[in-house]
Amino acid sequence: MTVSCQSQNFTTVPAGIPYDSQRVFLQNNRITELRSDSFGFETQVLWLYSNNITSIEAGAFSELRELEELDLGDNPYLRWLDGGAFRGLERLQSLHMHRCRLSVLPHDIFHKLYSLQFLYLQENQLHLLQDDLFSDLVNLTHLFLHGNRIRTLSENVFRGLVNLDRLLLHENRIRQVNRKAFRDLGRLTMLFLFNNSLSELPGQVLRDTASIQFLRLNGNPWSCGCEARSLWEWFRKSRVSSSELVCSSPSLRRGVDLRFLREMDFATCPLPDPGSLAGTTTTTFSTKTRWWFSKAKPVSSSKGIFGKSSETVKAFPFSSNKPHNSLPSSSSSSTSFSSSKYEIGEEEVALPKLDTEEYWANYGNEDASSVRCFELECPPGFDVSDPSSSSPPSLPHPARLYPLALALLALSLHLLFG
Repeated sequence: MTVSCQSQNFTTVPAGIPYDSQRVFLQNNRITELRSDSFGFETQVLWLYSNNITSIEAGAFSELRELEELDLGDNPYLRWLDGGAFRGLERLQSLHMHRCRLSVLPHDIFHKLYSLQFLYLQENQLHLLQDDLFSDLVNLTHLFLHGNRIRTLSENVFRGLVNLDRLLLHENRIRQVNRKAFRDLGRLTMLFLFNNSLSELPGQVLRDTASIQFLRLNGNPWSCGCEARSLWEWFRKSRVSSSELVCSSPSLRRGVDLRFLREMDFATCPLPDPGSLAGTTTTTFSTKTRWWFSKAKPVSSSKGIFGKSSETVKAFPFSSNKPHNSLPSSSSSSTSFSSSKYEIGEEEVALPKLDTEEYWANYGNEDASSVRCFELECPPGFDVSDPSSSSPPSLPHPARLYPLALALLALSLHLLFG
């Protein structure tokens, strides 16, 4: 049974609604408060949007144990909620609270809402999301938080949302995202963070979203210095539909899309240790960066410029799947390269044709297991032994010794026979 009581100028929930109703529509009235005795009926769908609700008592919906959809949206005078407002709604699947004026949510507001799948909180005045606010929402798939005033996303703000598919956070004031904020969002496919105040975003944040397909990060003042490297590297490895990321700083890169920067743009930047989430214990340089430095080496040592003296400088990036190969020592007599041709993938075929030097500065030898030149020849002298090496000098070619031997023989005969 459907009960339609919308647009009747009711100031309270009317009495006399049949107990066995399935859908009750009370939108576009003037209802001001919801008390624990407001609902003397059962229903699966309850619409209360576009009223004048100012308060909801704890347990106001506790008798509606079959309720699956509750719409409280567009109530501009609703600025605060009691922590027990939704107590008892363990079958609730869809909760609408958009376009109210909520500034903060109690930490237990969603307690035991295990069946909730859709949560609409957009266009409020939320400035803070408490840790573990959504931890009971293990079946939530859609979370809409856009159009608020949120400034930061803490480490545990989305903990427990293991089935979340869509997260909309655009049009907020987000400046900082903890590197572990999305660690439970392994099934997330859509993430909107556009039109915020983000200048940087750790690559680790997005590495936790293994299923991401649609990513929108435009409309942020991106800083494209060394702090952008981890995000840039994530984009190189991902296959995601993404918006542009226009750099705001430094001035030389203003207007450039962060995704299309090159390896040499980060040549002077230390890499975080891939084995550490904190990324502060080791400074790592990849082989391609090391080769770039060999062609344009700074006057002073790289350790003095790019890292503390106590840090370790590695030549090859760490790989958990392949053994870590150390650099050839200076005493090695030769450097051996793999002669097998690298099989070019579709993405690599589509890469622009670059000259040899530019190619290696951008794409070469990423996995450190063998030198990979694709269809290009390796740069001459790449990774050869140091001239100052202690290895024995190579002997002249025999053809060069023949004239010298004849000259010595003639001189000997002249001295012997006068």
